[in-house]
Amino acid sequence: MSSSADLSALCLVESYATASVHSSEVNALARKKHSHGCHSLPPRFLRHADEQTIIGMHSIIRALAVDTQDSRDMSNDAVIAATCLAGQPSAARTMIGLRDKGPVAVTPHIVPQCSLHSVASAASVGFGMHGPNFGVGGGPHAPAEGFLLALTLAPMLARTSPSTRIWLVCTGWDQQPSLDTNGSLTNDPVCRGMTFVLKPEVALPIDNTLPHIQISSLKNASSPDILPAHGRLKELCEQFETGIHTTVAITDTCTIEISSLSSIRPSSRSNKAVCQKEAA
Repeated sequence: MSSSADLSALCLVESYATASVHSSEVNALARKKHSHGCHSLPPRFLRHADEQTIIGMHSIIRALAVDTQDSRDMSNDAVIAATCLAGQPSAARTMIGLRDKGPVAVTPHIVPQCSLHSVASAASVGFGMHGPNFGVGGGPHAPAEGFLLALTLAPMLARTSPSTRIWLVCTGWDQQPSLDTNGSLTNDPVCRGMTFVLKPEVALPIDNTLPHIQISSLKNASSPDILPAHGRLKELCEQFETGIHTTVAITDTCTIEISSLSSIRPSSRSNKAVCQKEAA
């Protein structure tokens, strides 16, 4: 972005939540009832879903629990899902099944469930979000690309559809799953999800006491510690949970500023099961 670029894009943060679970616990999470208030997923909705889709949808439910509007109309809301290397374990198992048993072992669900747009599509269908729908990222820069797209959409949505919210869902592994030649996991990494509910605003300035995200030039960055765009989702979540201002570098001249989220009660800093397992 050039120095003359419009840096007025802004979103208020209405809700924020994280979720995390070990790979060995994903199947149990998929079978869990996902509902809050008037919003719920159909039974068995996640039975064919990829691990990152499952944890992403779970983080949306947690964000709904933090949201002050229990009966929020989500029909016009936008969803942006930023994933990092999603679908790899399922795709690897499919290739192993194809090798060992032939085409009969390949499920057609692998195509819609393991693409870049799987998480965004699942959120749109599952929660009835009919606004703009994007799957972005795919690699280590996914969260930064998700924030950048949300702020790119914000000025247009604020003017044309003031009631629309942007649901930004970021997912990724703390460590990539490792499979043996039979398709069985040889490690048990943590899959992590993070959801922001964002309200687009037309222009600056705003009340700086309200949690918000905005684009800023590097020279105006208010945080001395700037995270790289390729930082892991785990590190970003930990930064938010400290309750301090966070700055993420996008280019050599542009950053994304995320104000303190301390006024928003996080649904979970980490799952109890994960904490207990890692403590052991």
